[in-house]
Amino acid sequence: MLSGSNERGATSSAPEDLFTELFTQLFGMEKTLLLVPQYPVTDVHSGSRFIDFALRTRDERIAFEIDGLVWHVPDATSVAKYEDDLLKQNSLVHQGWRVFRWTDRQIGQEPERVKEQLLLFLERLPGLLPFDDFLPRQAGEVVELRAHQDDALLALQRMRDEGKTIALVEHATGAGKTVTAITDARRLGGRTLWLVHRRGLVAQTQKEFQKYWPEAETGRYYAGAHDVDADNLVAAIPSVVEHLDEFAPTEFSYLVIDEAHHAAADTYRRILGYFQPRFILGLTATAERADGQNLLDIFRDCAHRLTLREAVERGELVPIRCVRVVTNVDLSKVRCNQVQYNRRDIEETIAIPARDRLIVDTYQQHVPNRKAVAFAVNVRHGKDLAEEFRRAGVAAQSVSGQMSNREREEHLQAFREGRLRVLCACDILNEGWDCPDVEVLLMARPTLSKVVYLQQLGRGTRRAPNKECLIVFDFVDNATHYNQSLSLHRVLGEKRYRPGGFVLATPQLLVAEDGALGRGDRPTTVLEIGLWAKDYQEINIFNWQEEVANMISLPDLERELGVAEGRVRGAVERGQVKPDHTLQIGERMYVYVHRDRIEEIREAIGAPRMEDHTMRDRFLLFIDEMDMTLSYKPVMLLALLDAATDGKAKLSEVVQEFRRFYEDRRAHGLLVERPGARKQSVDELDDASLQRLILGKPFETFERRRFLRYDRDVAYVRFDPRLWRQLKPEDLE
Repeated sequence: MLSGSNERGATSSAPEDLFTELFTQLFGMEKTLLLVPQYPVTDVHSGSRFIDFALRTRDERIAFEIDGLVWHVPDATSVAKYEDDLLKQNSLVHQGWRVFRWTDRQIGQEPERVKEQLLLFLERLPGLLPFDDFLPRQAGEVVELRAHQDDALLALQRMRDEGKTIALVEHATGAGKTVTAITDARRLGGRTLWLVHRRGLVAQTQKEFQKYWPEAETGRYYAGAHDVDADNLVAAIPSVVEHLDEFAPTEFSYLVIDEAHHAAADTYRRILGYFQPRFILGLTATAERADGQNLLDIFRDCAHRLTLREAVERGELVPIRCVRVVTNVDLSKVRCNQVQYNRRDIEETIAIPARDRLIVDTYQQHVPNRKAVAFAVNVRHGKDLAEEFRRAGVAAQSVSGQMSNREREEHLQAFREGRLRVLCACDILNEGWDCPDVEVLLMARPTLSKVVYLQQLGRGTRRAPNKECLIVFDFVDNATHYNQSLSLHRVLGEKRYRPGGFVLATPQLLVAEDGALGRGDRPTTVLEIGLWAKDYQEINIFNWQEEVANMISLPDLERELGVAEGRVRGAVERGQVKPDHTLQIGERMYVYVHRDRIEEIREAIGAPRMEDHTMRDRFLLFIDEMDMTLSYKPVMLLALLDAATDGKAKLSEVVQEFRRFYEDRRAHGLLVERPGARKQSVDELDDASLQRLILGKPFETFERRRFLRYDRDVAYVRFDPRLWRQLKPEDLE
């Protein structure tokens, strides 16, 4: 649930583990790895809360909560708690979250129903993204178009040389903004996507491209014209927003939004949150909108943020040094699912006095009196760790969601003013708190979540006067390959380790440090942290999450190949296809293969190639071979054809046609369905139940082969446009 003043971390998380397993069964491990457990948020009164699992898509943020039954059935003594939880939920909704919740009992006793609801709520999970809100916003500025267009071009190039990636050109009408932008895009090279807010501007802008960039083919993209293979593309914003999945995020090097002041903020969010070009340019007559929002602020809010590495290398964040402190604490028996440790296991293993004393000793021996934040495994551990610091004479306090806002703010203010040297925190400081002069992070909480680790790291990466770098102490416990907690080197994929050395820095600092070490000197940039080793050590940075990130799971491979569910898995079990990686978690075995083997596996199992020009032949062959006896597939297809106009139909109308087919059979005394089958009770099924049934096996069977699509946002089902164009009247008949 959304943890508030009470600490849930002290209990076992079996329902949350089961939820993770159900999510994985439905959507695969790659998507499950983007679930963020115990995601920190604040309510409308600035109180600290935690979401059981948070998920971010291209367009929205989703919260999943798993609650004890008392939340839903409060007794007289829990009214205040019940109302407090309502405040949490209302705060999330107010902040734009989609909130879904289940009880512990539902997760444990009705898993199939929970899975059915997840499928209905989330559909195909388009455009999943990691949470990276701690990173700097994309750097940019407003460029006023001056009398000479060359000046504007020089200004844009200067921005790119300085590492900036987004700009607004503000101009008076007739000042030649189109020519300037096309010329700049041509100089940068690569494909350009030019977005306009009205369809009528597409052809007009295309002519300008043909005039000023004649060697490149410029296509159009709007309803009725999809020239996706052209070198450059002029497109209507609504058409692109509706069909984002047809483009790869890195497909374009240069992105232009014309007349940017006409577009809405949510449109920016979808466009700029999806594409990852080298440079983004907005063209506008004014950088101020009628609603008072600054356009550059909107662009920077919506645009992709820099990676941690890019931000440090550009000098926007401080360099980072690292010291690894190896402990003898054994994590090998700690249970874990795909995204987090079992809470009771990790708390009992980590929260021990000897480990806490090691953390305090490390601070005192290497970075005494520096401002530090220590991340604890839970609230109780944070209190115990702060007490251990105080016994050693270090001014320290713990901060947590159990505290009142006033008490917590008093501790944070004392830390800012230097009256406290160390803060011990659970998730409370993961995001939304800023103290730039933090110099030291003590990573005392093992985590499997890259998001959680990076959020914690972000508490110390900001620049401040006289702050030369951030020093990270990773406390590395003994574990197996598959439950080893993350550390700075594992997160960044850096195999070389030198105690106290730079892990991330500007190129100039890295060269200076390596040069000094090559001469046998102690680098002048090294802070006095009490240790320095000249030689690099090799670190095993094996990370199974990263390992499988570049592979494809069997369910996704089957969808990619357009074959029936289980076909590739059967080939693996027969030894016909050899997996590249297998992962046993609980009772389930997950199998992965490298993406470059897709065509090899297609040939091995004899699956037809999914080429556009063969779609009609493959579709008709599938229809000929389809079992028409006691099957939903032909009924669903007939319902779609009866309800369709130009190859698409509202899902609600398909549902009604589907229902009508069986009602007509019943009215004429014909067999409706095999005895005991679900469709025997058609009169008892509401429209929502029929919709879930249709979008199950019958629809998925066609969708896997890419014959049909479901437009989730507008609730339409349709034939793939390429297939629809190839079908002849006699085919449909």
